[in-house]
Amino acid sequence: MSNPNKIDSIVANGFQYNFFNKLTYEEMKSELQKFIQSIHEQYENGEDFYKAYEIYVIGREKLVCIQGFNEEQLTDLINHLETNEKMIKFRDFYRDQYFPPRPQQVKNFQTHKERELRNKQELLTHQILNSQTNIVFSAQETNIQQIENQQILSDIQLVPSCQELYNIVLNYDNDSKLDKAYQAIQLIDRTQLSEDQIIKLSVIENSYEFMMKNLIELDSSGWTLDKKSHGISISYKFPPKSSTVSLLMEAEIEADCAKLMSLITEVELFSKYVPFCNHATTLKTLSKTQKVCLSQLYFPVISNRETIFLGQGIDRLEENGTIVFLCKSVDQDQQFLDYYNLQLNKSKNVRLQLNYYIFQITPIDKTRCKIKAVNNSNPQLSFVPTWLVALIARKFAFQLIEKIVKYTKNFEKYPWYKKTQENPEFYQWLQNKIDNYFA
Repeated sequence: MSNPNKIDSIVANGFQYNFFNKLTYEEMKSELQKFIQSIHEQYENGEDFYKAYEIYVIGREKLVCIQGFNEEQLTDLINHLETNEKMIKFRDFYRDQYFPPRPQQVKNFQTHKERELRNKQELLTHQILNSQTNIVFSAQETNIQQIENQQILSDIQLVPSCQELYNIVLNYDNDSKLDKAYQAIQLIDRTQLSEDQIIKLSVIENSYEFMMKNLIELDSSGWTLDKKSHGISISYKFPPKSSTVSLLMEAEIEADCAKLMSLITEVELFSKYVPFCNHATTLKTLSKTQKVCLSQLYFPVISNRETIFLGQGIDRLEENGTIVFLCKSVDQDQQFLDYYNLQLNKSKNVRLQLNYYIFQITPIDKTRCKIKAVNNSNPQLSFVPTWLVALIARKFAFQLIEKIVKYTKNFEKYPWYKKTQENPEFYQWLQNKIDNYFA
C-alpha cells in the first residue's frame, strides 16, 4: 500500500473530500485543525515542504468556495486557517525559501514573532502608563502596520501566482500524474496566461477527460465471455449505434510492473508480439511518458492498415493503485497535430481508427500484477460483417495477452531486457515509482 506519510495522497485528499460532506460548523473546524497539524508535521520534516504548500493552497481554495455556512462562520473558518500560529510560521518559511524579499521589504516587514514581541512591549507600557489614549493609538498603529505587512506579502507573492500554478501543472504532467495536474488546473485564472499556455492546459484537460470517460468501460456491463484459459480472459460486446466491437482483456502476470511496462513503451518492438504488426515506430516524443506513434498492420487478402496514435502513460498509484496506458488515434485531430507541429506523410495504407485503448496495470506486489485492458477500433472494413470482425479481433486479443505473459515470464531472454539496459534512467524512474508505492 502507499506510504501513509504522504500528505497529498491521504491527508489532503481526505480533507478535500470532507468539504463535500454535510459537516457541521464544529466538525469542519475540527477537520481544519487536523489539516493544519498534518501540514505542520510535513514541513517540519523538510523533505516534503513544497508538496505540503501545494496542498495548503488547494485546501484554502476549497475552503473559500465551501457551501453551507453563513458569512460569519466561513470568515471564522478562514481566519482559523490564516491566523493559526503554525500556519503563519509555515507561510513565513515558504516566503523565505522561495521568495526572498527585496532589501527594502526586509527592512519594512515585521515577522509574526516581531509583532508578538512588539505587542507585549506595548501592553507592558500601557499597563505602566495606564493611558487610554496610548492604547487607542497603539491599536491604530498596529492596524496600520498589519495593512502594510499584507501589502508587502502581496508584493512578494506569498500565494502562488498563476504562473507558479502553471509550472506546478507542468511538473505533475511531466511526472505522469495526470489527475493531480487536472486538479491544479482548476485553480488557475486563465485570463493571466498566454495563448500557448492556455492551449497546453486544454491538451492536459482533454487527456484527463478522455481517460476518465473510457476508464468506465473497464467496469461496465454487457460483456460476453469469449475465452478463459491459463488465467487469461477475453470478452467482447457491440456498442450501440456503432458497427465496431469492443474487447475486454484480463490476466494476472507473474512479473514486476517495470518489465511489463517495457513491452508497452518500446514501440519499435511491437512487431515482436502484436498480432499482424509488421512495423512500428515513434514519430515524435512529446514527453517522458507521451509519444506519437505509427503502427502498420499486415492482413492477408485485404489492404494493409496503419494507425497513428498518441500513447500516454499515467501514474494513478496514489489515486487507486494503478498505472494506466492510454492510446487513441490522432491523425484526424488537426488541433493536436498543429499544436505539436506534426506533419503526416500520405500513405498507401488504409488508416485504422483507434477510438480508445486503455491498458490498466494493478501491482499486487513487486513480482505480480493484474492487467485489465479495453479496446475499441474501426478497422475500416465496411464490406466485412461485424460478427466476422469480432471473431478475428477476439483471437487477436487472446494472442496479444498470451505473448505478453510469455515475454514477461522469461524477460531476460528477449529484446526488451536490452532496451531497459540501454535506457537505465527511464526504467529506474519507473522502478522508483513502484518501490515508493510498496514502501
